[in-house]
Amino acid sequence: MLVWGYFVSTVALWQATFMVNSVCHIWGRRTWDSGDRSTNNWMVATLTLGEGWHNNHHQFAYSARHGLKWWQLDCTYLGLRILEALGLVWDLKLPRRQIA
Repeated sequence: MLVWGYFVSTVALWQATFMVNSVCHIWGRRTWDSGDRSTNNWMVATLTLGEGWHNNHHQFAYSARHGLKWWQLDCTYLGLRILEALGLVWDLKLPRRQIA
């Protein structure tokens, strides 16, 4: 149980995290011309609960929300909204221009 509960899950988490900066700079869609090779990758976003919307992150680095379309799941942003409702965080930044 220690091997599966700690070591395997920790290594899997590391790999998913590393995929954001490797896979999302190679494969995916470039919604924005952010001046680099970042892409949005739905598979990485699914594994990392929203961090795979990497091109959105590079275009709007200040934004708390990286899943900009209605179908782009971003659990990190949802968690921040819950913390904001509880008064534990405030002044969340969102993209200044309209996202269609």
